[in-house]
Amino acid sequence: MGFVTTFRFGHPFFLAPNVDETFWRTQLKDNFSIVSGPHTVKFGGEWIHSLNSQIFRGFFEGRYIFDSVTGFLRYATPGAPGSGFGPNAGRCTDGTWTDLTLAMPPCAGATTPLLLFLQGAGRSGPATDAAGASSIKNEDFALFAQDKWQIRPNFTLSYGLRWEAQIFPDPVVPPEQTAYGLFLNDPRFPSDGTLHNQKKMFQPRLGFAWDIGGNGKSVLRGSWGIYNARQNMLTQVGSITTNGVQQQTIAGGLFANPTIRPTWPGLVTPTAGSCSTINGFSAPGPFNNPFPCFSGVRVFSRDYANPRIYTANVGFEQELVPNLSLYVDFTHAKGVHLTRFLDYARTGFFNDYLGETMVASANGKSLYRGFTAGMRKRFSRGFQFEYDSNERDPFTDRAFDINNLQLDYALSDRDIRHRFNFFANVNIPWGFEFSPRVQARTAQPKSPDCATRCFPRNTLRKTNEYFSFDWRLQRPFRFGERYALIPIVELFNTFNTDNNIDPTIGSALFDFNGFLRTGVGDPRQLQLGVKFTF
Repeated sequence: MGFVTTFRFGHPFFLAPNVDETFWRTQLKDNFSIVSGPHTVKFGGEWIHSLNSQIFRGFFEGRYIFDSVTGFLRYATPGAPGSGFGPNAGRCTDGTWTDLTLAMPPCAGATTPLLLFLQGAGRSGPATDAAGASSIKNEDFALFAQDKWQIRPNFTLSYGLRWEAQIFPDPVVPPEQTAYGLFLNDPRFPSDGTLHNQKKMFQPRLGFAWDIGGNGKSVLRGSWGIYNARQNMLTQVGSITTNGVQQQTIAGGLFANPTIRPTWPGLVTPTAGSCSTINGFSAPGPFNNPFPCFSGVRVFSRDYANPRIYTANVGFEQELVPNLSLYVDFTHAKGVHLTRFLDYARTGFFNDYLGETMVASANGKSLYRGFTAGMRKRFSRGFQFEYDSNERDPFTDRAFDINNLQLDYALSDRDIRHRFNFFANVNIPWGFEFSPRVQARTAQPKSPDCATRCFPRNTLRKTNEYFSFDWRLQRPFRFGERYALIPIVELFNTFNTDNNIDPTIGSALFDFNGFLRTGVGDPRQLQLGVKFTF
């Protein structure tokens, strides 16, 4: 609760008390290799059978989001009608309080302090285990063939092709019998109620390594390829169970449906009555819908496709002196068909029959460009070290305007523009071994004055830059050739840097992580240990 000072209390809202889950996985995999002259040919295949049976109690106990502590106390405190307390409490524009149910309230523009309420529910009552029960399976297939061709003693070419398929589960309830069934023939509705199997994931790949001088001192490497990702089963099961028949999502509060204001800390009990109105209850519908008004559902889009990444990399390493080399590396990766969850309730096309209409879509995209420079010393003369520094330029998106998704294309929420790493292993006098490590990175982006859907997006930076100097000191005491006792001293965050933690996207008030840690990061920590090797 609260826009300025934000905090939470209660159980993790997303998982309820617990999750009952059994996951069965069967995998068969085999590879064959043939070495013939300069060619090393490899081919093979794989089959993975995944069966997930669970009772998922997402939002079964509800989640309340309030605008302030005062608003929460007003809402949660029982009061007589007209008192300005209880679920009908409303804040006037001048800061006074009234009752939202009064026929003639003493002020204009009164709104509820309940910003958002979310609840998983059954069709005609609070959710039970049956509402969250599911048993779905995936079948994953893969075939590949590749060749490593030693064209010349100092030049190797690798090329190959991989094919993958992911077979999704079928709906348990026929789509035409769900809460969204009456819209399946409406071209504005983005789904046909099924999950389309992915059988066309062809992924060619190419790479080379060139020892330029033929003496192992200058090496140029490059690669290009297409990579597909699997869709996780949690996303799939939402579209299997949240169909208005087995389970629905109830959304209330100022930002969803201000007429839904449950009594704190209770739940909404949906009715089994039909919904026969359209357009904000302003006109009768053409027919009765045997589901409650504003039933929340989840579906996959008709044109869904698994995420695909096109990536290219080139790197060069040069030996400066024996055991010491300098290297540079550049990576370009373009992502398409990235999964996005779009709430088509924002279009208003399907009111009042459907509430939240969350669609797993494949219209996301991303761009990553990363440059790394570093130096590496192999272990010799009692020490080794490596350091690298990279610059990254990633972009991603989130729906600000569901009708103009291009507005969302901006820096990734987890963009780290600069990162530096250093580590070493050093043998020092009297048999001691010293291992220092330095990690540093710049801050991640944030959006100005934004709660959830932001435009412009990620134009500022948080104060979560990171720096840590860690080290380990150890001294082996050896007994014969086989045994050693090693006392160890380790110190983390030696300079006790604050290293603020801020994983939020927009406002922490609307962050949907089940557990949310913000504030000062880990302090200086000393760790003592002993290791016995034999």
